[in-house]
Amino acid sequence: MQSRDFIFWEVDVQSDFMLPGGKLYVPGAEMLLPNIRKLTDAARRGDVFVVSHGCFHPPNDPEFNQFPPHCMKGTPGAEFVPEALTENFVRLENDAHAKLPEDLFRYQQIILEKQTLDIFESRHANDLVQRLGNHAEFVVFGVVTEYCVSYAVKGLLQRKRRVARPLTNSPALEQGWLRPMQSSNNSVSRPAKPIINPESGWSS
Repeated sequence: MQSRDFIFWEVDVQSDFMLPGGKLYVPGAEMLLPNIRKLTDAARRGDVFVVSHGCFHPPNDPEFNQFPPHCMKGTPGAEFVPEALTENFVRLENDAHAKLPEDLFRYQQIILEKQTLDIFESRHANDLVQRLGNHAEFVVFGVVTEYCVSYAVKGLLQRKRRVARPLTNSPALEQGWLRPMQSSNNSVSRPAKPIINPESGWSS
């Protein structure tokens, strides 16, 4: 049975970021793949639900003024690496006509499409978090720390959710997001803390 105590939150684990030769390859990201597989294995066994989100850009996306073109929707580079996917997932476009499934937990994983760095600027992320409730601890992992991982952590904290990270860090230029995050009213929220060791299982 899927745990209601933890939700895994997987960020941008896509080929263009994770693999050498990708359009916006994050150096060293491929070294995370064995641990990403172990984390996702928990969902494959039915132990935990995974929320994933990734970039699915159209041609001439405004983000390409800031970053080189990457994760173009429909290209191999936009696909999640196999280590990050379960056998039973649903993918939701960032579109007003797309709807969250009535029963989220009939799936092992939901994938949200986005076109901006901040997943909470997309249409469905806030509603999804509300549906998941405020009991669970959200375990955030993926790439890259300064951008999409940081936005995900901040967005969850702003929504008064408890946030943790795996003991294996995300690749980053600096580890600033591990410091306490600021909530929307500028009071310090609970910092992300390490709770999971993919090598040995759960830790407190």
